[in-house]
Amino acid sequence: MIKFFRLFLFIMLGYFGALASASSTEVVAPNPDIAPQEVVDIQLTGLQNNDNPERDFGIRQTWAFAHPENRRMTGPYPRFAQMIRSPSYIEMIDHASHSISLAKQGEGWQQFDVLMETKAGNVLFFSWVVEKVTEGACQGCWMTTAVSAPSPAGQGS
Repeated sequence: MIKFFRLFLFIMLGYFGALASASSTEVVAPNPDIAPQEVVDIQLTGLQNNDNPERDFGIRQTWAFAHPENRRMTGPYPRFAQMIRSPSYIEMIDHASHSISLAKQGEGWQQFDVLMETKAGNVLFFSWVVEKVTEGACQGCWMTTAVSAPSPAGQGS
């Protein structure tokens, strides 16, 4: 009986482990059920762990929530990835921590203040704007329309 239980446990752990690893390389897709602040956190957490589970996963996750209007200005994806790796935004990659707070909101949009501690311990401020998509495949989803250039906000811990 104990051998059966161990075998069953081994099989189940293997099964659920395979499921977890199969989906771990898939980005979170926009969905109307994802709240505006969650969108920002999904993107920032992706960038914080950029190469996990694979190279540039975080940049791809961020791109997934780029509003269609934003994509027209910053895309296609290779150009977007290059922009994230530019001196203006490179500090987002593998940053140490971040905090998000609602700054302003209006009909169909919200603006967040983001404080980010870089790997080097510097604190940067970003303004992050999300808007609800009004048409197309992502209708009803909150997606990022703008991110300000960073400005120094001090030193972290």
